[in-house]
Amino acid sequence: MDLLPTEEQDEIINTVRSQLERNFDLHALAELDGANSVVDSALWKQCAELGWFGLGLPEALGGVGYTLAEEALLFAEIGTHAAPGPFLPTVLAARLAAMVGATELAAQILSGTQLVALAEPHGDTAAVAGATVSGTFRVTDFGGADLVLVLVGASAAIVAAADLVAEPLASLDRLVPTAIGTVSQIPALCYQDDASGLQLRATVLIAAELAGIATATAQQSTQYAKDREQFGTPIGSFQAVKHRCADMAVRADAANSLVRYSAIAVLDGLPDAAFHAHAARVVATNAAIENSQINVQNHGGIGFTYEHTAHRFVTRAQVRSRTVGDLRSHLGGLLEQPAAL
Repeated sequence: MDLLPTEEQDEIINTVRSQLERNFDLHALAELDGANSVVDSALWKQCAELGWFGLGLPEALGGVGYTLAEEALLFAEIGTHAAPGPFLPTVLAARLAAMVGATELAAQILSGTQLVALAEPHGDTAAVAGATVSGTFRVTDFGGADLVLVLVGASAAIVAAADLVAEPLASLDRLVPTAIGTVSQIPALCYQDDASGLQLRATVLIAAELAGIATATAQQSTQYAKDREQFGTPIGSFQAVKHRCADMAVRADAANSLVRYSAIAVLDGLPDAAFHAHAARVVATNAAIENSQINVQNHGGIGFTYEHTAHRFVTRAQVRSRTVGDLRSHLGGLLEQPAAL
């Protein structure tokens, strides 16, 4: 199977990459560290105009008309640049609203005029019961949000952010603001009891972002190994460094290949699609965490400094590895969803 991007997909990648390099430079974004909101409304609307939020949504529902495969490429680039912002809940909320017929709400999300935060269970009290949401949630990107996408098990709902009582929570990644929100039977603007398809998409897209982190850190280490000299020769000539860089490249390549295949499996409705989604998530998680940590080591003393961007990938990998489930839950998913022979 050929998992390489087509020419059209390469154009999408290049367009996304150009926008991220121009407007999401990590050195410039450092001034937002610890801010309540990291979203620039004008920049967010630019992303909307480029069609990012509806890239995989059918044209009949207000989207661009591509598929999960293209969305996965978008999120891989977001991971490669460690770009902050509620990209995942925005894409998922737009799809949820469009699929249940809340067309006006979907259009507002797709246009970037309604910011969407992500809420996941914090403890055992979280529930989506019919058209109401209750419990305690861990909420990311809550500051400045108009809406909150709530994911609980196989259920999903969109609620008004004003209905949540949220307290800021210190985040490991200072560009991913986090809060703890508590609600008691608040009405949902729209909901879906059986949102397993949405959950699978979320699993693939987070895996894609993690694979992007693995790719970025492998590239960053390789470039540094070429540029940095010790004893009059590039450090990449030393076995201890070049072997680490080679292993990083292999991990990143494996993660990206699994993500692309899982996107196709989910898109085509294969009977073992859930298995491949969980597998991609597990492999991409391990690749992102290990590569980001080794990247710091490869950069030596400079890699440990706050001024360098290496630590950004370490913290982003840790946060994303605990978004829409964690390593343990996805390993459990592999056992529950055996692959088709």
